[in-house]
Formats: sequence, structure tokens, C-alpha cells
Amino acid sequence: MLENVVIHVPHASLYIPEAYILDYDLEVLSHEMLVMTDWYCNELFACEAEMVDLKVSRLVCDVERFRDDKDETMSQRGMGLYYTHSSWNMPFRKFSNAKREEVIRNYYDPHHAKLEATVEHRLAQYGQCLIIDGHSFHPEPLPYEPDQKPNRPDICIGTDDYHTSPNMVYKMVNYLQDHNLSVKNDSPFAGALVPMKYYRQDRRVQSVMIEINRSLYLANGCEKSERFSEVQHIIKGLIEIMGMEMK
Repeated sequence: MLENVVIHVPHASLYIPEAYILDYDLEVLSHEMLVMTDWYCNELFACEAEMVDLKVSRLVCDVERFRDDKDETMSQRGMGLYYTHSSWNMPFRKFSNAKREEVIRNYYDPHHAKLEATVEHRLAQYGQCLIIDGHSFHPEPLPYEPDQKPNRPDICIGTDDYHTSPNMVYKMVNYLQDHNLSVKNDSPFAGALVPMKYYRQDRRVQSVMIEINRSLYLANGCEKSERFSEVQHIIKGLIEIMGMEMK
């Protein structure tokens, strides 16, 4: 049913290889792991579709950033693909160009190669592919975030005007509102990931980002709340609707 869908979950891992641990201020690292990890998104977005997820923490390598810092606006805040600054805009990791290149070689490039190959396979077999970029966000704006507006929604839908079908977004919003969830498009986060090979080149590749407010499914910082299974069920139904829209 979801053969032409690829789930992308880049920020759910907690793993930091031992070789990098001493590069961080460990006290700050503990806080950053708590607020920057997309807790349990690999479970929330699990379904019949294939998942491509990053095996290390985003604090080691953020694959959603552009490879070249000159192209990445967040690099000006020390939060390009190789974070040196925390969510509070404070230095918390020693910069090493050699280690940055190592991170690119070991994690960034292989991850994007896998995502691209997975999308290419779907295009070859089914003639189209939908990427669902699965994330969560902190209930209150963190200092590093460009969007500081309060009253965050339950769900944020991120779109791309080339790769995201307006009709799909319309159906997503209706579905979520029918489940009594508040929704905003491209707020507090915007955009949808597409491999560079296809970006603005191939409309057969559709993409949409789903960001879940952590207050919906977490309690006491990072524990699953009593609503976890309910939210998981809603997200599964949403993905199925999106998959059907691609038929």
C-alpha cells in the first residue's frame, strides 16, 4: 500500500560515538540531547513504508543542513551540519575541520546516498515517490529558532512549492483537524527535504515534512505519555492518506 513512500527520520538517534564525546561540554550536551532530539520519531512514523533514519545524533551530524556552510543559513549560528553551538546560542563543541570532514565522510554523505538510492528505486519501480520527513519540536521556542512565535500548533506541516501537492496538504489538514489537532503550515518550521539530484528538477518526487509538538506525546521531559499510542495511531493514518494521494 505504501510502496512509493519513503519515511525520513534524521533526528531521533541518541548515539554519539565515543571518539567525539570529549569534544563537547558534557553538561551542556546532556541538556542539548534532551531538547534537540526528536524523541521516538522512529517509532511514531513507523509504518509499512521503508524508513531511512540517521544512526547518530544530530549533535554529531545534522543531515538536514546543506553540505557547504556557505549555503546553510544556520551555520551562522554554529548549527550547520557540524554543530558547535547549542540551542541557547552558546559554544559547546570544539571545532575541528578534520573531524568535520570525517563526519561528512562517515555519516553525512552515506546517509544522503542511501536516501537518494531509495528514492531512485521508487521512481524506477513506481514512477513516483513521496518523502515524508518526520520530526518533532519543543513546545516552547528554543533560543536558536528563527520563529519565536508563541502558541505553537500540535502539528506543523512543512512544504515546498515545487515538490509538495497543495491537495495533499489540504487533505492532511482536514484529517488532523478531524482528530482535534491544531495545524499550521510552515510554522514554526518550513520546507521539505528532497535529495539534491531531484531538487527542483523532478516533480515525480514529492515531499512533505511532519513536525509533531512533543507536548502531545511526551511527559516529564522525554518519557512517553499516556497519549503516545494515540498519536502514533493518528500519524499512521495520516501517512496512509498521503500514500493513497500518490496513487
